[in-house]
Amino acid sequence: MATKTKVIFFGNEQLAQGIKAKTPIFEALLADQNIDICALVLPKAHVRKPFPISILAKKHGIEIIEVQRASELLPIVERLKPDLGVLAAFGKLVPETVINAIPAGILNIHPSLLPKYRGTTPIETALLNGDVETGVSIMRLAKEMDAGNILAQTKVAITTETTKQSLYEELATLGAKLLLDVIPGALAKNAPETAQDGAEATFTSKLTKDLALLKPAEKAAQTLYNEVRAYAGFPKSKTTLLNIPCTVTQAHVASQASTELDLLCADGNYLIIDRLLPENSKEMDAKSFLNGHKKTY
Repeated sequence: MATKTKVIFFGNEQLAQGIKAKTPIFEALLADQNIDICALVLPKAHVRKPFPISILAKKHGIEIIEVQRASELLPIVERLKPDLGVLAAFGKLVPETVINAIPAGILNIHPSLLPKYRGTTPIETALLNGDVETGVSIMRLAKEMDAGNILAQTKVAITTETTKQSLYEELATLGAKLLLDVIPGALAKNAPETAQDGAEATFTSKLTKDLALLKPAEKAAQTLYNEVRAYAGFPKSKTTLLNIPCTVTQAHVASQASTELDLLCADGNYLIIDRLLPENSKEMDAKSFLNGHKKTY
């Protein structure tokens, strides 16, 4: 019987903020008969609810290790002696000593077409910028953030139907497939690799709560539409409608208003409110909101 490849997994697979996290990458490794996941390593979380990936790891009897600092990683790697590392949304820079301590290095699944959109919010940034395509990259982890050699990439289209959740799921699933394709070459150290052009690199910014307020008097309708999609879940897109604080969860752009809820924007177009979440209520469509609240306005 062939010896299985011993893999240590870094991260929680939450490749975007404010989404319902899934585990296609971890599941793909679990399903591969040639791979043995020796541990799941996560940054210590200050949340009560465990990540889906932690629940799955526990179910399969995989050791779960939480670390406070990156300096804790080397002793873990030296103890477990993995053949390969896989990283997906770890949230910490891994020291070069840790990367070098793993014979085949660490492969990183990054949801953008590197070197475009390095950093922590590539999915949100693609939506925010109104891109019509993005993609996923498998790269070799390096000391500098998201700057390692690329082993594989694939593109996906972004349409008007694309949501942050759907884009995350598509990229994570494609990333899992690409990862399995490149692992044999990475282990044999003969996989084709392409160095990134640092001059072409762009960087993403962290999302913060102060981005949530919609500002139609200052921004074009298309810009606000992009924000609604990019900020879904976190930091959200907030406004006041019929004197009620609301989160806009679905919208589109039009040249004319459909209801009195729609926001006239700086370019003369309207952000049409399709669905919203009123404060202290459940999510609903615009018609239901108007029917329930217009009489009290």
